[in-house]
Amino acid sequence: MTEKGKQDILDWIRAEHAAGRALNIHAVKRRRPDLLKRVYECRPFWGWWQAITDAGLDYECLKVQLEENVTCQLCGYEGAQLHTHLKARHEMTGGDYLKQFPDAAIASELRRARMRREGGKNLLPHWEPIYSEEYMMDRTYRYHRMGHRLRTTWVCEHDHNLWQQVHRQGITWESFVTGLGIPYTHDLPPRPPRLTREAVLEGLRQVAREEGTTPRITHLAKRHHPLMTGVGRHFGSYDEALEAAGLPRPPGPSHRRREFSAEAVFEELRQLAADGHPVTARGIRSTLDRRDLHHAIERMGGYPAVRKELGIAKPPLRRAKPRHTREEVIATFQNQAAQGKPFTIKGMKRGSDADRTLLRSARYHFENWPRLMEAAGLIPEHHAISRARDRREGLLEQVRHRHQAGGPLDRQAMRREEESKALYRKCSSAFGNWEKTLAAAGLPVEMADKEIPIRKEILAEIRELQQTGQPLTSRAMIYTPAGRAVYNRAKAAFRNWKNAVLAAGFEWPQTNDSAWIEKHRPVKAARRTSPARQLRSTAREEREKAVIEAIRERQRLGKTLRLRWIRRESEGKELYDTARRVFTSWKTALKAAGCKPETPRPRKISRIARELELAYPIDPAMWESPPAKTGEKTASARNEAREIPLRGWRQPGKGEKQRTTASRAKRRGKRK
Repeated sequence: MTEKGKQDILDWIRAEHAAGRALNIHAVKRRRPDLLKRVYECRPFWGWWQAITDAGLDYECLKVQLEENVTCQLCGYEGAQLHTHLKARHEMTGGDYLKQFPDAAIASELRRARMRREGGKNLLPHWEPIYSEEYMMDRTYRYHRMGHRLRTTWVCEHDHNLWQQVHRQGITWESFVTGLGIPYTHDLPPRPPRLTREAVLEGLRQVAREEGTTPRITHLAKRHHPLMTGVGRHFGSYDEALEAAGLPRPPGPSHRRREFSAEAVFEELRQLAADGHPVTARGIRSTLDRRDLHHAIERMGGYPAVRKELGIAKPPLRRAKPRHTREEVIATFQNQAAQGKPFTIKGMKRGSDADRTLLRSARYHFENWPRLMEAAGLIPEHHAISRARDRREGLLEQVRHRHQAGGPLDRQAMRREEESKALYRKCSSAFGNWEKTLAAAGLPVEMADKEIPIRKEILAEIRELQQTGQPLTSRAMIYTPAGRAVYNRAKAAFRNWKNAVLAAGFEWPQTNDSAWIEKHRPVKAARRTSPARQLRSTAREEREKAVIEAIRERQRLGKTLRLRWIRRESEGKELYDTARRVFTSWKTALKAAGCKPETPRPRKISRIARELELAYPIDPAMWESPPAKTGEKTASARNEAREIPLRGWRQPGKGEKQRTTASRAKRRGKRK
């Protein structure tokens, strides 16, 4: 990249920062992937961190932008992460999804930034919220500029997360470093020269002179490892090296193991078994301190194989004899329970009442702790039970204190008040419901619902009405003021009248109310007419009489009353409009006046029509169908037999009206 190209990139970075846009690697990759690619293709390596520094900006002051959602490449679903979506919707795991879409992401950028957990020690603080290939390049090249030797052992010790992120890309650390143009040094610090035989002997003598005695082999392996390596290379065993150096063996068992044959091992084990020693690892190695014999047995297949070959059964596990008998253990635990002391295993091990001797005796006589409790007649109570009991007592105490303070204890008030919501929720969860809570606190259950006294009062009124003989139906209840009041209150308290009747202990439905209703039907008072209404009624009657009189007068004068002709006259049109306003229609007005319109006169036939009718009379027989021959059927009969529709008719389709002619659309198409 030329200097002009670098300067263009730096100018773009400064302009974006001045505009307040995000300049973290992921945000820039979404906006300008071509620019970011040019930065990382530059050789010698440049990198985004160095570009930000060359632009005169501080990386910590840059604006960071991360995507909150990630898109599923299979269906387009968007979410913070796709693990649950892939399993429920596509029945595949995240690994299968990444195999199908290697460049996709399972979690969003913001989600990955929140889930990141950095471990170990890092020489450089992180300046990007999440890892990316570009960020790994920047971080590695910064270590190189700091002068560190970027070997695998060094990066694993000082920045293990960086090495792990590179390893997940499927490439080696060496190829990643060399791809950035950084030489991967293979030179190791020079190893010390191997010790000669004479140097080993002189070293043993020097250690013996410094410590005043011949060193044990374990001490020599810890303090002088190169010297111990030379002993194994030149002499094979430590005893031979001491003998060649002229040094005495250290005190203790010999370091040279005794070699046993199979027959010798079996013979010695028979002798030990006859003397009463157990043929076990603990008996041979620990008790008798026969390590050479123990190692020989291990080389022959182990103690079970050797015992099987000798025909010796495995000796039972020896247990120390307890200090307390079975009866003493039971009596002691019963006495502790009577005094209120804890009798758990934890309490027997630690605390002021700890007694490990008693605990060992109990374990000796009983297989497990429940058997001991059963033998002592004690039912152990779990520690959670006592805590739950104390918690419930504390809740009941709060309920009693609220009652003594005069606070309401109904369910509606407990839910409504902020300070009592938590108490109501805890009590309902601990005791099952609020009624059981009040019963456990020794308070009346009726206090749980303020509607309970009202309901009891309504039920008592319903029973009183039934004793008076009134039917308990909805129709009968609304006929009396007292029944209507009870009916309305019952509907408000029980949601409907049927629930109230059933709660009162009566059957439903109640149907014997017809006779009672007829007997108690209230008499309606005569409706009082106001003077204005009465005046309007009188005026209407006068107008009706005037219209009726005008119609009768017209009939007496022989004028037509037919609607068709009366509307053509000016006088008749005025009468017609008045009759319409008063009687709604002309027909109603004629009916009220008791008049009927005259029958229409017959239509006159022209002279030409009469002459044609006389000249050409019509024979009625021509309208009748000709008689069918024997064995023949008429056209309609043949059509009916064949189930053929008549000409010009077709079977309408589904959702189509029946037509005898072509539709308007078809006719329009023909015209076109």
